[in-house]
Amino acid sequence: MNNFEDFYKSMGLTEYPFSTYTTENEKGKEEKLFVSPACYAPIIQNYKEKNTILLTGDRGTGKTAILLDFMRNTDLNSTLFCRIDDYSNLSENFHLPEFYKFLITNISVTLFDKLSSNQNRIRKLCTDDKVLLSYLLKNFVPIVSKRLLKTKIEKIQIPCYKRIFIKILNILRPIINYGATAGGVFIEEYIAKHFKTLPPLEKKINIKDYFPELPLTIDEEFQNIEIGYQLINDLVTIVQKLGYNRVLCLLDKLDEDSRLENDAEYISSFVEPILTDNKLLLNDKLQLIVSLWITPFNFLLKKVRTQKHYCPKLQWEKIDLEHALNARLNTYSNSRIIDYKVLFESNFSKENFELLFELANSNPRDLWHLLDKLFNIQYSTNPESKFITSEVLPIAIEKFITDFNYFEYYPRKKNARSNTMDFYSFTAHLLTLDDYDFTKNKLNELAGTGGSTNNYVVGMERIGLIVKYSQEGGNVHYRIKDPKVKYALNNDISIERKI
Repeated sequence: MNNFEDFYKSMGLTEYPFSTYTTENEKGKEEKLFVSPACYAPIIQNYKEKNTILLTGDRGTGKTAILLDFMRNTDLNSTLFCRIDDYSNLSENFHLPEFYKFLITNISVTLFDKLSSNQNRIRKLCTDDKVLLSYLLKNFVPIVSKRLLKTKIEKIQIPCYKRIFIKILNILRPIINYGATAGGVFIEEYIAKHFKTLPPLEKKINIKDYFPELPLTIDEEFQNIEIGYQLINDLVTIVQKLGYNRVLCLLDKLDEDSRLENDAEYISSFVEPILTDNKLLLNDKLQLIVSLWITPFNFLLKKVRTQKHYCPKLQWEKIDLEHALNARLNTYSNSRIIDYKVLFESNFSKENFELLFELANSNPRDLWHLLDKLFNIQYSTNPESKFITSEVLPIAIEKFITDFNYFEYYPRKKNARSNTMDFYSFTAHLLTLDDYDFTKNKLNELAGTGGSTNNYVVGMERIGLIVKYSQEGGNVHYRIKDPKVKYALNNDISIERKI
């Protein structure tokens, strides 16, 4: 019997394409796998024009892949590219001064890392700029020891030729002092020999310190500088004087800090100081790119100046997903598979393909999960098969729906109890309906939500599980948005919490 590797290789694949679901786990293949959706053209154009971008999208829609493509479209020799994806040094309830310090620290670390391989750029700075650069090094960049810090500051403030000259002079100082002392002794002995009336000299001779050691004088007693917006400006100005024509700070995975526990409201409070600091976002010297889950961003729509800032939402059409799938199969088959349909048996219907992409919910990661279920169910059903058959489709879909990690896509309250209003409690009521279009009255009638009906509807709409789509008279009609829940409703599938 074939093992699983034999099974997928018999279909033309050289590696299995659906075991990784994040860009970080696809190192070495990112560029080949990257496919830009139709909405990408204006996004990359704004990026190239150095505009601040607040990029949003659902989990799994490829925000990190977009950010890595930004890097591929950047001249890293002329751009200081600072990417941040760890926020553990920020307190959960931080205020702007703390964020400014955090930002300055990350940009400074990136800057000195770049300068370590190209210190000639420092020559472009005046004395005052070098002192400020030394201040940033001392206060914002982790240094192992004071001695190492002093050495690094010397390299900033004192030109290379001067450091070399003083170092050589200090090395030769004992020889020079010896020569000077010997010369003095020779003269003294000559005088004593020819002028005998002078008093005799002491016989003990000490080498005299005619040439004391020359110190490298640096300014390391810095005045306290207020850590705020002006210091960011000063830092960016110095970066530009060092020869970088672009300073780019990219904030990725702001919503994935484990302390926030996927609570969308708590995440929105966490990022609010950043997204509402218009002075920083509109700084024409610093380009900020913020990548964020769409749900907490929606909680801030009344506070974020979306008319002032470019705020694209990453979305995928069916044709975009098809291109992404073909690129993936092409990469994992050494270019042998260019059309995903060759993996399926000939009688796999157009409706079946439509269902696959509908359940993917405009999300590449969901599509990879669904295809993984198809491969595994097909293997367990018939490991000798060289195609995905239509018979395994409903089995794979049901497993995809029941195993899905809904809390990865839908928020929950931080430290929530099991009976909290969340995706699972909402879905339990939705699955009692007779159609995925409904009114509040219909929900109350079939789910028995009583006086809490309005709260349920508001909660479901708030997390994006349902949408308001029409109104007839006084009756507002809602529709289930998630295709997995709609399929479960139509096929009597239960969606239950695993833990």
